Amino acid sequence: MRLVILLFCPFILAANLSGCCTVNRNYVHQEAEAQLEKAKAIQGSINVILLPGCADSPAEQDTLFSCLKLSRDVDPETVKLPADEKLYLGHVAEFILRALKHYQLQECFKDFYGCRIILKFRKLTPQEMRSRKFTDYSFFTVGAAGTVASVVTMLPLNGILFLADGVKTEIDRQDFAERVARMGLPPPKKGLVALKLEEAGRTLLYVKDKIEEELTGHAGARITFADKVASYLVEECIMEKVSPEEIDLYRQRIANFKKI
Repeated sequence: MRLVILLFCPFILAANLSGCCTVNRNYVHQEAEAQLEKAKAIQGSINVILLPGCADSPAEQDTLFSCLKLSRDVDPETVKLPADEKLYLGHVAEFILRALKHYQLQECFKDFYGCRIILKFRKLTPQEMRSRKFTDYSFFTVGAAGTVASVVTMLPLNGILFLADGVKTEIDRQDFAERVARMGLPPPKKGLVALKLEEAGRTLLYVKDKIEEELTGHAGARITFADKVASYLVEECIMEKVSPEEIDLYRQRIANFKKI
């Protein structure tokens, strides 16, 4: 009898381990789904028309931020931000600038008068955050001296990535240009070099700020802003032309608002 039990022990153990693994996988899957549902509840949306004269003062230059602010003042339903998240219009403007990366939205803002921007975004789950940080900023996870060494080591690799990723970026830009031309939208003016230099500059600034944070123990405003932007996922960003009738209606609403 004892021999029979000993012979069957490995099979019993394997069955138990298999059951434990199944339970564990189910738990992990359920936990991931719960985190995703929670993240989806922390969401926001933008539906804003870009028009001249949206700045606070006639002497000031119109900007994406000022158009977001005016739209929210005129109709709060056009700018919905998640409550208690300390997410501001500056973050939303950055979402749009990064999503519409082929456009010089800041430098050539007048080109976009008469267009509408629709944006939908949500909070990343902790698992998504870990994945994004590991992919984008894994070399920041060591000490200050190690961080500097990692950056130096990474620089030659960045040159290779620039060339490898550059082809895909240029293909994306050409496809984007064809699509916006069919829709009657402004053509993209930001070339491959400008786009890559912008991304590289943003990365190097993050490196600099992260090193300072590790040395001083204090996160600067720029790195706090970058981390907040990185904690959200843009699910949809659309630009479209607005009909003259809708523009006239929106102008009238603005005029009525400014009379109050």
